[in-house]
Amino acid sequence: MTIVEIIGWLGAGLLLLGFSLNLFHVITAKSRTYLLLNLFSSAMLLYNAYMNGAFPFVVVNSVWVIFSAYQLVRNK
Repeated sequence: MTIVEIIGWLGAGLLLLGFSLNLFHVITAKSRTYLLLNLFSSAMLLYNAYMNGAFPFVVVNSVWVIFSAYQLVRNK
């Protein structure tokens, strides 16, 4: 397994963790924890998608990174 794959799997795992924690009401979608999980996981998935030439996922994860970062700054 390459470092690119490891980063992709970690990103997928963190994204699912944040989703699950929100789904089961452990954290809210506006919490700093949720937004940080989204930011870091989507950045990892963005890197993985870019390195694998999966450009539709590059776009999706770029938007996800931007929105998560915006909400983090806005919620300070």
